[in-house]
Amino acid sequence: MGSRLYDQAGSLVWVEYSLKLTKLGEMMGMQNTLTVKNNEINQVNLPENQREYGAMGPFEYPYKKIVDLLCEVFPKRGVYFFSYDFRQSVSDSADLLQKQIQNILNITERAKVDLIAHSLGGLIVSAYLERYGNENIGKVIILAAPYEGSPDTIKTALTGELTYIPGSVLDTVTKITRDVRTSFPSAADLVPTEAYSDLHPAYIHTENIPFSDEIRERENIFSEGEPYFTPAGITREAGVNVYNPIPGNQYEMLLRKIFGEEQTLRRENNSQIITTLERSYFAVGINRQTIRSLMFSDDPLNPGITHIIYDHAGDGSVPEESATMYGYLETLGKDPKGNSRLLKIDTEHGGIQSHGKVLDWIVAILSDASTKDIQSDPVIEENTVMVKTAGRQEIFSKLQKLVTSKKNQNNTQ
Repeated sequence: MGSRLYDQAGSLVWVEYSLKLTKLGEMMGMQNTLTVKNNEINQVNLPENQREYGAMGPFEYPYKKIVDLLCEVFPKRGVYFFSYDFRQSVSDSADLLQKQIQNILNITERAKVDLIAHSLGGLIVSAYLERYGNENIGKVIILAAPYEGSPDTIKTALTGELTYIPGSVLDTVTKITRDVRTSFPSAADLVPTEAYSDLHPAYIHTENIPFSDEIRERENIFSEGEPYFTPAGITREAGVNVYNPIPGNQYEMLLRKIFGEEQTLRRENNSQIITTLERSYFAVGINRQTIRSLMFSDDPLNPGITHIIYDHAGDGSVPEESATMYGYLETLGKDPKGNSRLLKIDTEHGGIQSHGKVLDWIVAILSDASTKDIQSDPVIEENTVMVKTAGRQEIFSKLQKLVTSKKNQNNTQ
């Protein structure tokens, strides 16, 4: 949701902080055609107050730092911002990207472009390469892309809770209701892949069975208030709330119940095509509380999330396993100049594109300079798993952590 969207009259829709907020749900519906601006304007030639920086975030425009830095460091190369209607499918946005690349190459009389993509943008680049090839592509730098999807997408679809926005705000104030959110084809593109679900399945409430002292001792259970769940393929015998992994076919039905039968669910990772480029690079966020899996009620007609399973192996939105293609990116080694193609950074999903170390790394890559002095951050080895009750209180906890992270980041730059 990082692009600014406009209606047919040219008025800003996403996101305009005014009385229009109460009509956002109506305006953001898929029945309305929304447009973008500045797609083919060299940002170097614009004053800062006219540059395209994406949709306004809670603290600042999310792409201001990287756009301004690239304009400063590479004034002769040309810097272009690719805005797109983030409601649309990855394949539709890839077609739009193809048009913009061709138009820019015609305008500049250049042969190739370098691409920097964040989050969903990484999946769009994958779809572009799959459909149009790499003839016009030089280097590709991907930041925090959810290659294997993200359970956070399902939570947002059902609860309306974004990284910075409580679900009550989207539903009550903006009227971006569940029906609106689940109608976005891009949301269906972000559901966890089958490979991810096999490793970290979603769970469904099976039954309530009282504890016995024998079971409590054997299963090392300490609290009757917590849900009782197990890894994939193992069925527990008892617990106050027993949850078991959802079988694949049943999970597919649950997803279609959430996103609609007409949606095309992206359940396979087709993004390894990016890794075949020698000059492709990847940065991922690590060590932040991230949803690993979800636990659902047993109502097949109205599925709801009862508990959320977290770990600290992601960036707060995208699990590390998804961002690294299950560690495949770690096997890529180095580029022809000896630079590592993977950088792991202790940062949030929404802050990786403005992180000081990541920006230095991007500039070095685009300058054909060495990145040997820019090392990955250490990974937390003891990665505990937490089960928490689903609810709006989680968003305030994340917001507090974001503010603390922002302060710490500013103090180190």
